Order: sequence, then C-alpha cells, then structure tokens
Amino acid sequence: EGVSRVDLQGVDPREIRILLKPDLLAAYGVDIATVRELLLRSNFAVSAGKITAGGERFSVRPSGEFSSVEEIRDLTINAGGLRLRDVADVELRTPDRDYGRHLDRDYAIGVAISKTTGSNLVDVTDRVIAEVEKIGELPQMQGINIFSLDNQGDSVRESLGDLLGAGALGGLLAIVVLYLFLRQVTTTLIVTAAVPFSLLITLGALYFAGLTLNILSMMGLMLAVGMLVDNAVVITESVFRHRAESPERPFSATIKGVREVGLAVIAGTATTIIVFAPIVFGAQTDITIFLTHVAVTIIVALLASLLIAQTLVPMLAARIAVPPRPKAGALISRLTNRYVRSLKWIVGHRWWTALGIVLICVIGILPMALQLVKFDMFPQDVGRRLYMPYHVEGQYALERVEAAVDKIEEYLYSRQEEFNIRSIYSYFNQGEAASTILLTDDDEATLSTKEIIERIEEDLPEIAIGKPSFQFDQQGGGDGFSIQISGDSTERLNEISVDIVRALLIVEGFKDVLSDRESGEREVRISIDRTRAAIAGLTTAEIAAAVSIAMRGESLREFRAESGEVEVRLAFRDDDKQSIEQLADLPLYKPNGQLITLGTIAVSYTHL
Repeated sequence: EGVSRVDLQGVDPREIRILLKPDLLAAYGVDIATVRELLLRSNFAVSAGKITAGGERFSVRPSGEFSSVEEIRDLTINAGGLRLRDVADVELRTPDRDYGRHLDRDYAIGVAISKTTGSNLVDVTDRVIAEVEKIGELPQMQGINIFSLDNQGDSVRESLGDLLGAGALGGLLAIVVLYLFLRQVTTTLIVTAAVPFSLLITLGALYFAGLTLNILSMMGLMLAVGMLVDNAVVITESVFRHRAESPERPFSATIKGVREVGLAVIAGTATTIIVFAPIVFGAQTDITIFLTHVAVTIIVALLASLLIAQTLVPMLAARIAVPPRPKAGALISRLTNRYVRSLKWIVGHRWWTALGIVLICVIGILPMALQLVKFDMFPQDVGRRLYMPYHVEGQYALERVEAAVDKIEEYLYSRQEEFNIRSIYSYFNQGEAASTILLTDDDEATLSTKEIIERIEEDLPEIAIGKPSFQFDQQGGGDGFSIQISGDSTERLNEISVDIVRALLIVEGFKDVLSDRESGEREVRISIDRTRAAIAGLTTAEIAAAVSIAMRGESLREFRAESGEVEVRLAFRDDDKQSIEQLADLPLYKPNGQLITLGTIAVSYTHL
C-alpha cells in the first residue's frame, strides 16, 4: 500500500536477436530489405471482421504469429527452400547493456521504488524496508547483499528530528533570555504564551491552505519562534511603564501603553512580512514553489503573534503586578547605563558614526567582491555521504568507462580505513560516470568529511576520459562559465572554436578551457552518390535503411511468449560491423537482383 511504481534497473528483459551474416547473404543472393519485409509479414495478428453462425456472432482474427524461436529459425526466405537459420543466428538472449553499476566493486542491480501521490513517505518507506527484509531472509536470497542506498524516509525522519530538537532548544533559550531581561516569571510566561498560540494558529492555517507539515514548513516555524515574542515584549514593556506611572488605573494605563506602541509594532511586523510576500504572490518558479511553505508559515505566524500581542498579552499584563525596577548595581542596570552612554556618544559624533557605518558595510561587501566566499549550492562536507562525478569528456566505449571507474574504486578501496569508507556505489554509461561514497557513521569516524575530501583529492589518480572531483558541474555560479557559438556551418564553427580556445588559454586566471569539438563523439559519415544510386535503381532512403539495420539494428513486431511479449531485433553480428571496410562491403541488391556493395555508390569518412 502506498507504492506507485517499482523499477528494476540492471536486469533487462531478454529479446530475440536475429543476427544476419553478410557473407552468407551475399553468397545466397538475399537482400536485407527482403528479409526484413518477410519477417514483418510473417508475424502478424489482425481483426478481419465478424461472421454469424448458429445465431451467434464471432470475430474473425487471422493469425500468423510465430509460436517459438525454432519456428523463426525455420522461416523460408526464398523459393529454393533457403531458411533464415542458413543466413542468420536466431537466439533468445539478454540485450547488450549500455550502462553499468557497481556496489563495492561487484556488479549491482538497482530497484527504485516510488510512492503514490498523497501517501506518507516515512510510513511507506518503513513498510517497504520491512518487506525487503522479509525477502532477504528467503533461501533464494542467500549470498545476495541487499543494500539501501537512498532511503528518503530516514532522511526525512532525521531532518525532522534535527529541526524539532533545534526548535525546542531555541525556544528554551528564548525563554531564558526573556527571563534575564524581564526579571519576573509571570511576565516571562505572558510573553512566552505568544509562541504556542501563534504556532497553533499557524498549523490551522496550513491545514486550510492545503499545505503539509514538512521540512520546509517546520523550518519556517523554527525561524518564526524567535520573532514571535518581539511584539509581545514591546507591548508588555510599554504597558508596564505606563502602569508604573499610573498604578491606580491599571486598565486605562494598559490601553494607553498599547496605543503608544501599537502602530510601531504593526509597522515592524509588516516590514518583515513584506519580505516574504513576493515568494507567495510573485512569479512561481521551482525555487519559489518550495519556499512558499517557509514564507506562508512565517507570514501566518507573525500575523498571529501581532494579534496576540495586541489582545491577549495586554489583557494578562493588566492583571498582574508590575515587575520591580532593577537595582542600581544589577546587570541590567549596568547594561542600560552603558547603552545610554554609547547612544549619547553616537548622537554627539555623527561623522565618526557615519564613517563607522560605511566601514561596516565595506567589510561586509569585500568578501563577496573579492570572491573570498565560495558559491556552493550543494556542499558535500556537511554529511557522511560524498558524490563524485567523473566529468567524462565525450563518448567512449562502455568497457573504457568501466576501466576508469575500476581505477578510481581501486584507489579508494586501497585506503578504505584511512578514508573511513563504508561502501561505494558507482553508476556509469558511455557518456557519464559517478561514484557515491558512503562514509562511516559519526561515532565511528576518525576524520571529518572535509578532511576526507582533501585526502582523497590529494592523491586521486588521473583518468584519460575525464576529471573526477567532488565539484558539481559549474552552472549558475561558481568558478566556471561557458560560451556558446552559433552558426549555419558546423565545419566553420569547429574551426572558430579552435581559435577561441587558443586565445582563451593565454588569459590569466583560466585553469581549463575545453571545447565541445574536442570532447564530442567522433562519427563516420556516409556520402551517397545520388547519380550512382539512381543508376543502380536504389534510393537514398533504401540505402540508409540497410545501413541502419546493419549497424544499429531494427526492432520488429514483438514475439508473444507464455511469459509475455518479447522484443524481436534484426541486426548484424558484432564481428561484422567493426570497421569501415566491413561497412563498405555491405551487400545491396539492384531491382534486377544484381549484387553491389555500399562502397560502390557511397563514400565514408571519419568526422568529428
């Protein structure tokens, strides 16, 4: 219950591969297009209408579907009795993978589980983990390590616990600070009452607004705790000051005290609210949609605290005794006297005061202007999990990418204890690779995460296909930027890019200057001679289709097996598509049946 989708990654369903042999096709005079059309026509199921018999209506469905792999092998492809098995290998096999994943240097299979909309993430996660543990106890799972890589339920539970702990500690410290300044338990409790009442009102508003109590909304509540008592403190201080001046009229003095600071309190609350208002009512982006939970929480909490400060707090303050004035030698008195002396000096030395303000602003701006403060949207040194992308430059054979991953993993495991590594998970394909390094828990750690990052990078081996690091792609800030050149001619753009890279390399301050031309995938272009193709009676589309089947393969109609539908794919064997020479020898047939090769009507060349 609560699970909407389960994706199995790393185990691809088997498929039927029909691997043509070009030398036998040429020897028997069989065209690729003929084989393709015959396979399509021989595996079909259509609805041909309805007939009436015996007063009943029946659907007519001619069926020509293959019933077994052996039947596909025995398919007759010409009048001489030549069968498909004579010119192709037909086998049920696992498709070639274009990706890979490692867990502790062993091949791994991933299972991604998604929850349904509206279900509780933590609750669903707990049930899934419990079910996975039961599966792990089955006899069939002996020797298989089940590893939870990314449990969002635990992350949410941990984050909520940290927020609750920080909020409770912050609220307790706020009460202590209030007591130190207010010097009376009763007054402190009156002011503190603004916090729970405001939070209850905020929770009700979140419910009616359709918002949930999540990490962002709880963060908003935690930020609001410190601001909720501000209005109550100002109102209480004004009320007690007027009551001390008119002790015989407590209620009228209370009203007078509220009126004196009421407008200032409203203005102060409004200036804080207006900062968050654009997030709620402005243009909606990916960031503002998330921050809405924080903004709504703070706005409602501040409005609730303003209401309580103007109503409940004065009502209670009018009915308790006025706190005694602090003694002459008390801490509060000394702080007040020093503040008064400082204020007199500031008022009497306005130019020195202005200079001090300017210096403070300059000191605050300089670190940003000099780029002393680094821009990092996703700092990695705050947890016990590291993400290391390899920044692969271009497209490479999967075996070469895996060799690079193996090299990095070998280095990490050679110093596993030193780096506090608990486990390593790597994912890679032909154009990217990344490793997730799980560190030991804090109570078992001998190094901080920051120290581990520095030690790993210190001796990290170099790889030819990329530059592994703990830095994400430089986008939207940081130390890097990109330049795009657009135009109509790809060849001219490649020439210009070389000149631009050469010019930028001599600019002081640049570390790496790379061009997509250098890291792009190399390709073989086939230029068809239209005149020769027309003389041979072939169109460019027919030639391109033959090349596509030979090099990439083509999916045909699915084969219906007892276990479900199985994909059928027509292609050449890997040994027959390894070189440009083999591509040039690709057999083609004229309409009269005469055999020619691709090299007689087209020219192939390597291109970047």
